Amino acid sequence: MSNSKNFEELLRVAGEEFECDKVVPHNYHKYYASHLEEYTGRSFKLLEIGIGGEGREIGGASLKLWERAFPQAEIHGLDIFPKTELDTQNIKTHIVDQGDPQALIEFVSQYGPFDIIIDDGSHKRSDQLTSLFGLIGAVIPGGYYILEDYFTSYWPVYDGSTLAKDFLDTPVRWLKQSIDIINRNNMLSEDMRSTVPDWQIDELHVYPGVAFLRKGLSQNRTEIPEGDFTSNQIELDDLRYGQYKNMFLSYAQDPTSNLNLLIKLKEEIDAKISTLVVKSQI
Repeated sequence: MSNSKNFEELLRVAGEEFECDKVVPHNYHKYYASHLEEYTGRSFKLLEIGIGGEGREIGGASLKLWERAFPQAEIHGLDIFPKTELDTQNIKTHIVDQGDPQALIEFVSQYGPFDIIIDDGSHKRSDQLTSLFGLIGAVIPGGYYILEDYFTSYWPVYDGSTLAKDFLDTPVRWLKQSIDIINRNNMLSEDMRSTVPDWQIDELHVYPGVAFLRKGLSQNRTEIPEGDFTSNQIELDDLRYGQYKNMFLSYAQDPTSNLNLLIKLKEEIDAKISTLVVKSQI
């Protein structure tokens, strides 16, 4: 059996023992095994947002799982309720609201950076985005930012939406946007590039319910050819789409702001296509 399979089995057994939902019902452990097996036998720092349980319920299944899997790791857990009963030599719990940017900054300044950060917190859209934007910079090069249960982006109870999924700022949108982030240095427009954050990630792995963003060991290089290529391509892009530039930039900054303009754009494009079709039939 491969080391990855051995590690997957370890996670499965420990997860079932501690009743960790990463294993039952989600089956995330096989994805964790694939990406985190390299951390076994090493000392490193792991942060998990959301300890589990509500109010007086203690929770802590994930923290116990990580302590079993990584006995040499320094493990931190964030929650809005006190969970000090879970503290051990390897585990340290903290009262921090993941939706509070300043609290995250203060926490990272004291305890960061981290090799691995896992968001398994409130699953609310605003909290997930606040944590993602506030903590992605606290992941060391080569490390992972892991987003669990991102499918709540589609559910109104977590302030998500299925109907408005393409026009709402959600974690799913930023997972899709991560392809642009990885290729940020290949964007021709300085204005559009400025709307794409420089997270310095070079890998995106998306599975059902859990996504892994890996920080690059170095800055992603540009593949843009030298010479006149850039100026020629910018000119061509502007000729084709320049009249809609402000709308595109506004949408990149806030996808909800231009729904009506996008509908208008579609109507204009459809009208042009219809006109061309009619002319071709004459």
